[in-house]
Amino acid sequence: MNIVIAGAGIAGVTAAEAVRKQNPQADVTIFSSEREALYYRPRLPEIVKGAVEPEKIMAHADDWYRENKFELRRGESLKDVSLEDKVIRGNLGSRLVYDKLLIATGAESSKPAPVNYDLPGVFTIRHLHESMVLHYEAQRSKTAVLMGAGLLALEIGCALGSMGLQVHVLERANRILPRQTTPASSKLLNAHLSAQGLTFHLNASLAATTGHDRLSRVELSDGTTIETQILVAAAGVTPNLDLAKALGLKIDRGIVVDDYLETSVPGVYAAGDCAQTPDGAGGLWTIARAEGLVAGHNMACAPEERKKYVAAPPSSTLKVAGLDLVAAGDLDPDDKRDSAVFESDKIYRKVVVDADGLMIGYTNLGTTKGNRELAAALGAKRLPADVLQALKTEDFDFARLGSL
Repeated sequence: MNIVIAGAGIAGVTAAEAVRKQNPQADVTIFSSEREALYYRPRLPEIVKGAVEPEKIMAHADDWYRENKFELRRGESLKDVSLEDKVIRGNLGSRLVYDKLLIATGAESSKPAPVNYDLPGVFTIRHLHESMVLHYEAQRSKTAVLMGAGLLALEIGCALGSMGLQVHVLERANRILPRQTTPASSKLLNAHLSAQGLTFHLNASLAATTGHDRLSRVELSDGTTIETQILVAAAGVTPNLDLAKALGLKIDRGIVVDDYLETSVPGVYAAGDCAQTPDGAGGLWTIARAEGLVAGHNMACAPEERKKYVAAPPSSTLKVAGLDLVAAGDLDPDDKRDSAVFESDKIYRKVVVDADGLMIGYTNLGTTKGNRELAAALGAKRLPADVLQALKTEDFDFARLGSL
């Protein structure tokens, strides 16, 4: 069996592992548009800060690919695919016949207008080499502006702040980290990060950039101007869909796949940030890995042994400037559901239940206490009224959740 995987990110490499487990004899070829092998993308802010060397964030040594008999074609992407003949061609001259094809081409940083992304000093942070260049530029800069206040933006902002830069964060929404917070938890997080030196501009957007040889100034939509040497666009991602479009696959926001992660063309699968599963979730490292495991299994197994992909509730973990945040499931930011909230000057915890008392989401900010028990209870435990009431106290015994 010949398996071809387009993309060497976490979804593609995890799929290769699943193929090998299912079929030790399969030929597995992985095409990577990057020269680097798989690295832990969530650790790129550490590269920006200069806290680790690039080799320290690599997921596997080169020997690992050879030991698993994976042929990794670095710096080569798929140029052409003949669905009728099942032949692929790479942009560096490769020609292979395949039995099953996985598209795991991931996504790139979105590039909101109006920004001249060719101007030195303007960055999007999605790849290792970009992070290394930003680290170098930060060493000779005084100010940085970040577009977006999501997970990546905040971690990069703190990395730059730790290097002595004055950091301004622009967010179109009315709170920072809007996808992972409630208004109350966002307020606490804002205060903590502001104390670390970050300056937040909420309900703000970029209107213009100025610079000749390099970036020198940005102007906000409200007329505010900021003298800066660095601008980082960290306002979401855009799926890489060029290959899928060339193949005529069904596309919506991403490559549409069924419960088995198969696309509209039999034998062609998709996983990771470029894929759109029936539940619509995506954009997280953990989700891409889970999709890769299922896609790889299904490509290599007998038809009757295929597994359905069952999405777990989306969750995010942030540790920035010494503050822990875990957010999972339905956070109920508008307070429309029953919930238990505990709040102090350093901790915010919210546990959300549905009409039947089933725990469907939680936020835990400022502490790691209870994270393991809350994760195990999510979507699995119904919380009686007395437990929900007790969760509103600081000293709640989380062992109670395991006994329900």
